[in-house]
Amino acid sequence: MTTDRLTELLEESSADVTAPAFAATAWATARRVRRRRQVLASVAAFAAVVAVTVPLRGRGGDDIVPAPPAPSASPSALTPGVDVMPPDPVQRALAPLPADFAVPADAPKLSGHPVQRAVAVVQENDPDSADRSMRPLHVLDTAGQWVRVDVGELVRTHDGGGNEADPLRGTSLSPDGRRVAVPQPEALVVIDLPAAKVHRIPVPGLNEQVMWSGNGIVFVGQGSAGVVRVDWAAGTVTPEPAAMSAWHGGGSAVALSEIAELAGAGAGHKVRVWLPGDAKLLREVPVDFGLVKPFGYGISEWDGPAVPDGAGRVAAAAWGDHAPPDGGPRNYGGVQMLTVVNSTTGTVERLLDLGADRWKSCCRVLDWIDGQTLLAQTEREGLITWNTRTGEITRITAGPFRGTVSVRLP
Repeated sequence: MTTDRLTELLEESSADVTAPAFAATAWATARRVRRRRQVLASVAAFAAVVAVTVPLRGRGGDDIVPAPPAPSASPSALTPGVDVMPPDPVQRALAPLPADFAVPADAPKLSGHPVQRAVAVVQENDPDSADRSMRPLHVLDTAGQWVRVDVGELVRTHDGGGNEADPLRGTSLSPDGRRVAVPQPEALVVIDLPAAKVHRIPVPGLNEQVMWSGNGIVFVGQGSAGVVRVDWAAGTVTPEPAAMSAWHGGGSAVALSEIAELAGAGAGHKVRVWLPGDAKLLREVPVDFGLVKPFGYGISEWDGPAVPDGAGRVAAAAWGDHAPPDGGPRNYGGVQMLTVVNSTTGTVERLLDLGADRWKSCCRVLDWIDGQTLLAQTEREGLITWNTRTGEITRITAGPFRGTVSVRLP
């Protein structure tokens, strides 16, 4: 029998056989996997790469997920991103931060043990306790030693309505890790760690927020726009023409350089960039949600300072809603997120979905570890890192830390 005749017979015998619907079966299976894989499928679709992954089953019935391909060396080749907090992140050490992050009760006093450079300053609190007294500040030096701040007298801050808060802010530690700025009613307190002494500068108003501009200038304000400029070493206070907000702004490592902030709600989200000393905005651009909108995310409000990476991007916590692209139930106003925004174009370049079962203001950005990795604090995991290029998430502490943390890693 010739090859041509064999081909004809095979075609005749298969003419009445219906092709199996592999794609439909695969998509039906994919819809049943957990939410994280839904987001990853959306990412692949957005990149115009059609890929269907059917989960495999191990002997114990657990899904076996194939390892993802190695990330591209070029950031521009990465799929625009939405990442999802895993239920149990891998724990890894990040020296000199301790894994337990527990402040010892017998920590030595700063007055007898000056600190040349701190990597963190913390103020513990217990929201479940009826005790609202002022708790001490502790600093962690580069050797991993805790020291209790015993110089100066600090009180809790309060607004016009009498609502109190711990005075330590996530932006309190100076870029060089040598001083701690603490807002106080009618004053700014700067704790000089190497000298183990306090500078108290009178600043009119119920001050609640601080941010550093280099290591010599502190901008002090409340929750709204408007700050004053304090030269802590000279003890001088001058009006600041730029209508910045110390709540939305994250400061800058270089003195009197640009400071970006994220603000607005609804359709009015803006990136505002100020140059200290200038009353006119240096730049204002609308926030561009184009890269994350196909994944169904909407941001209702930014929460806390926009922490700069020194290369034109800022990171900030936010909350909003999520409408899954596959038509699943929408979470209205209850999804906690971390975001990375380009301060020149306004583009939301990456987003981390922390979940809908967290309380508002649960989480905050602390610092950039390097050009692509963020350090953040969450109420459940403690301190985490988020690689904004690969999406990798790790847990630094063994559990949550109840209190305010300000970090400046070397």
